[in-house]
Amino acid sequence: MALSKKGKWLLNGGLGAVLFGSGLSLAIESGFWKHSSEPWYFWVLGGTAGIGLTLSGVILLIRTGILKRELETSSKK
Repeated sequence: MALSKKGKWLLNGGLGAVLFGSGLSLAIESGFWKHSSEPWYFWVLGGTAGIGLTLSGVILLIRTGILKRELETSSKK
């Protein structure tokens, strides 16, 4: 089943927002773990995963903007 362009837009937007928010939350929480005497690997891996999730969310949100522009230009034709 292939998604329409609007379906891809909705999926990328929703998933991008969830990844961005979750990654940002995890990265910030890792800073608290660092200062609460957690083992170093715990906060390093958590922070790295958080930054990765945040960047993945940003990429999907940029892709959502590109899809929206394509949808707007195709509806004008």
